Amino acid sequence: MIADNLASQLRAVPLFKDLSTKSLEALAGASHTRHVPRGKILFQQDDPANAVFVVQSGAIALLLSTPDGRELVINEMHSGDYFGELALLTGGRRSTGAVATKDSKIIWIPRQRFLKELEEDAGVMRHVLKTTAERLQISSQREGALAFLDAPSRLAKTLLQLEARVGENGVISISQEELGQRVGLARQTVAKALGRWRRAGWVLTKRGRIEILDRSALRDQVKSL
Repeated sequence: MIADNLASQLRAVPLFKDLSTKSLEALAGASHTRHVPRGKILFQQDDPANAVFVVQSGAIALLLSTPDGRELVINEMHSGDYFGELALLTGGRRSTGAVATKDSKIIWIPRQRFLKELEEDAGVMRHVLKTTAERLQISSQREGALAFLDAPSRLAKTLLQLEARVGENGVISISQEELGQRVGLARQTVAKALGRWRRAGWVLTKRGRIEILDRSALRDQVKSL
């Protein structure tokens, strides 16, 4: 019964929607669900890669550790997204860490079972390659932004992107430390910029929340260079 329920959940994931019933049942039989509380680390950078993961609910941030000890959020996975496949394909170790930014539920698919599906189903392989290429493109664009925008411009750009994706009525639920991780800045630098924008009437900040009041001013900040 549990395997049947998991099979139906996997069927809802775009990656597996065209699998045969037999393959889907085999995949479900080898997999299991896991609850990941907010703040819990799923795996660390350089850990061995033994599984691929599908987000059922919540959000998982992928973190890159920098040589100076900072952590930079390079992507965030939401319901229906899968992650952790790159290290399985290359046979290497995890290139990032993964941590739950909300209480989350994931499906854990063992390495050998996932690789078997890639070998046996060309559609799954094409989907994985397409998704990997799209993520590399996004990562390249993000690295360009980090290289050519100054700190306030990077921060303004990220706030506008977060509002467009997860904000509601201009309100973004995020701590200053988490925001710093997303833009590669120290929390103190983020706090200083937000304080200046708060005094200018661009944003309203509360503990763990940022409300955008003047989108035009933030857009002008991004274009200022």
